[in-house]
Amino acid sequence: MAPKKPRSARVTRNPQLIRGIGKYSRSQMYHKRGIWAIKAKHGGVFPRHDPKPKPQAPAQKPPKFYPADDVRRPLVNKHKPKPAKLRSLVPHC
Repeated sequence: MAPKKPRSARVTRNPQLIRGIGKYSRSQMYHKRGIWAIKAKHGGVFPRHDPKPKPQAPAQKPPKFYPADDVRRPLVNKHKPKPAKLRSLVPHC
């Protein structure tokens, strides 16, 4: 078996000048991507494909391990919200 080539990063067709602003306009990208040629080949309409049927979900398998006997309970928290204690020098609102 031939050794696999390392994957190279994809290069965008529309490099960003600054974040959110591409070098080419929407109409220039329409032409660069060749969508006009695909539409011309199909009578002015972009070809549509029916969605593939999704594979049937497998039957629910039983869990690999039994559930633990000790069920975790939340820690007790006795905190009650109280108004902050302000010094006498601080004016009250």
